[in-house]
Amino acid sequence: MALGLFLLAIDQARMAVVDLEQIAMVKNQTLDPRLTRFYWVTISTIIIELMGFYLASQYLGIGILFVLGSQVWFNAIVHIQIDPVQANPIQEKPNMEKSLLFLANLLGMILIGLWIARITPMAIVLSLWAIAIAYGGIKIVQSFPIRLNQNENP
Repeated sequence: MALGLFLLAIDQARMAVVDLEQIAMVKNQTLDPRLTRFYWVTISTIIIELMGFYLASQYLGIGILFVLGSQVWFNAIVHIQIDPVQANPIQEKPNMEKSLLFLANLLGMILIGLWIARITPMAIVLSLWAIAIAYGGIKIVQSFPIRLNQNENP
């Protein structure tokens, strides 16, 4: 579980940097008030995640619940996605994407709750690892087109 949390910490740190960089870029392009809300929700999510990572050093399951809860918080409040290279850099996040993210985080929280309650802990750990591997695989596949485009434009 701790190794999974470590990998999640790396991914969440990367996503926080990406979000903050995109906010800075788009802020120069538009004065959309949704950007300010996105910024503050991002900052509060980072704070909740840091609290979760700290708690995990003493209470692994509770810390992981905080980290996953921060994702539910972020996705429940933020209804936009930012893409600085688009003509309209602030887009509404599709409802299907929001629903899938919510369900994935909710499933993770339920599994962690079962793990904390010691209900089939090995099966829970294996299920969480399967979810983490699937998530990592999706992230890798999604990054390929970006890498190909970056290599084409030196």
